[in-house]
Amino acid sequence: MAQIIKQPNGKYCLFSNNVDNITHYDCSPDDIVKEWTSQYKKEMEAKVTEIISKLEKNEKPYFRFTLSFDEMLETIENVHGKKEVKDIRGLFVAD
Repeated sequence: MAQIIKQPNGKYCLFSNNVDNITHYDCSPDDIVKEWTSQYKKEMEAKVTEIISKLEKNEKPYFRFTLSFDEMLETIENVHGKKEVKDIRGLFVAD
């Protein structure tokens, strides 16, 4: 984990608790945002890829909470009613 620390010159550095040292310095706020969002984007891309891979293998990426398409529709019907499910089904009609 990293911390954003304000430097004496008014710019920012990133201090890593993993290596107990600075990993980036003299950064603007935009630099910090770009660095962190880039890192989180990579992590999220890996997570999404893993979920899709499990779904392709008919595994349950959300363990017991993994819904099938029909179970999802059943949940929607219970919460929002049959009309909502009908509208959703209309999105998946083949041309």
